[in-house]
Amino acid sequence: MGAITESNIDIEFPASASTPPPDLDLRPDHLEFGRLTAPLWFRAWYRNGAWERGRVEPWSTINLHPAAIVLHYAQEIFEGLKAYKMPDGSVTLFRPEMNARRMQHSAARMAMPEIPEQMFLEGIRALVDCQRKWIPNPPGSLYIRPTVIGTEPCIGVRSSAEYLFYVIVLPSGGYFPKVPSGSTGTVRVLVSESVGRAAIGGTGDAKAGANYSVTLEVIGLAKKKGCAQVMFLDSHGERTVEEMGGMNVFFLRGDTFVTPPLTGTLLAGITRDSILKLAPTLGIKVKEERVQWDELLDGVKSGAVTEAFACGTAAVITGIESFVLESGGEVRVGDGKCGPITHRLFDSLRNIQYGVEKDPFGWMVQV
Repeated sequence: MGAITESNIDIEFPASASTPPPDLDLRPDHLEFGRLTAPLWFRAWYRNGAWERGRVEPWSTINLHPAAIVLHYAQEIFEGLKAYKMPDGSVTLFRPEMNARRMQHSAARMAMPEIPEQMFLEGIRALVDCQRKWIPNPPGSLYIRPTVIGTEPCIGVRSSAEYLFYVIVLPSGGYFPKVPSGSTGTVRVLVSESVGRAAIGGTGDAKAGANYSVTLEVIGLAKKKGCAQVMFLDSHGERTVEEMGGMNVFFLRGDTFVTPPLTGTLLAGITRDSILKLAPTLGIKVKEERVQWDELLDGVKSGAVTEAFACGTAAVITGIESFVLESGGEVRVGDGKCGPITHRLFDSLRNIQYGVEKDPFGWMVQV
């Protein structure tokens, strides 16, 4: 396993913050994703053209001026990664350096100062180390949410001169409420043919909050239709598949999984990248390829496309039961259950993340 170098970070908190209350239920299947926040955070301010010293302390509410730029012009970016409890009791992070570099990319696109990779990694390591007792047993994990917001009070349309970088951690079970933690259940997916997520030249490949706010209306519609997720097509009329609302997507056509290429309008998912590297070692063919929705739909109907799954840090790998159309129709993928090859990928990735199998890629970084 890799290692992250220690750094001089101010750490100050009451001893009670390191241990969950005895009556708190941290069983993975009893944790609603994104609800329970552990008591400490890491934070650092950017002022006068430089990042100040970071600190781990009890999190507090953020006092913002009503004219703070983040509130008016959405100058905000974030990341998502996880910490896992290993069989020997140690704690590891999954590919955190990729999150650090992606956040740098997002910061550049949103005209924000670069978050130094060392500060990003060491801040997360220090925080997770202080909150290691909050990590649920497998198949649970500690979800980590690094965030940067522009805090300067100014309603002129420009970049902020001041920023807050903070990291919170949340004990987590499964992402989808009806899919048990650690299982490869399936979800129904609404295909959004009339609402786009990102445009060419836009911010689709940045992990910016604004990208998600524009999808909330159609996600709400999907839930009313009994769907757990939405799959977006391109916004320039070619009807090609891009990504889900926060996840990438793969389709098994014949003996090969295909996933849309990174065109600048979809996020470079870390789980996506991991699958592209892991699958060949398992004898599973994968490739990046433009996926035209109407052709894909025909393939699902004819049985040429037999499996599909969504993937991301929070959801890991989740099979797609069916695609629900805006017109009201619904097309089942295969038999509607998680396919055997999807299941194999899920098991292999999950076993690496939880230390059940050897990590041949050096992905797991010890805290």
